[in-house]
Amino acid sequence: MNPKEKSILMLLGGMWHDFDGFANAMKPVFAAKGYRTDATYDLDVLTRLDRTNCDLVLSYTCLFKHRDEYDDSGPEKLNDEQVHGLRRWVRNGGGLLAAHAATCIADSGPALGTLLGGVFISHPEPFTFNIYPLSGDHPITADIQAFEVHDEFYIQKYSPSVEIHMAAIYQDVAYPMVWSRREGKGRVAHVAPGHFPEVWNHAAYQRLLLQTAGWLISA
Repeated sequence: MNPKEKSILMLLGGMWHDFDGFANAMKPVFAAKGYRTDATYDLDVLTRLDRTNCDLVLSYTCLFKHRDEYDDSGPEKLNDEQVHGLRRWVRNGGGLLAAHAATCIADSGPALGTLLGGVFISHPEPFTFNIYPLSGDHPITADIQAFEVHDEFYIQKYSPSVEIHMAAIYQDVAYPMVWSRREGKGRVAHVAPGHFPEVWNHAAYQRLLLQTAGWLISA
């Protein structure tokens, strides 16, 4: 690997999402900016992050309990060893980008929700909405204007300690769409939109993920 090249580990798996589609859409976006991206469904990789050259974990996962009425065979949760491995790696200076449904943590435990800065509660049927930057001063949202998506609108329980960078409005209430926090020597960020290919291919969304990744890695 080029010594100047930054490495992203894209963690995939769970239910109800096109994980391969997201990976295939975003790999060339990151590659164009000099990132090497490897994707995996092996959740145990979180237990050995300190033995990799990974600079950033990008989690595009959706962990839920299996239900009889659904054909869902993905993993239900991260186990304690996986959560502790991820948290230890971030605290030692790693970067964690939780994209879209990564805040769906099922029974992974409160430690994962604390690390992410929040957890998924619910979403209405997909609809079209605008995502507004709260400030252009942060590197995550620099030069990003409000943009429109047709997507799942995530309603979440989040820590009051997170720094909110973008928000959207549903039924006259504003909800965070992008937030960040620090964990020890490392950094964590969450970008809530990202269910459909039309969102992945949106220029503003791609810029948002790239700038978020850049901020996370610059810790």
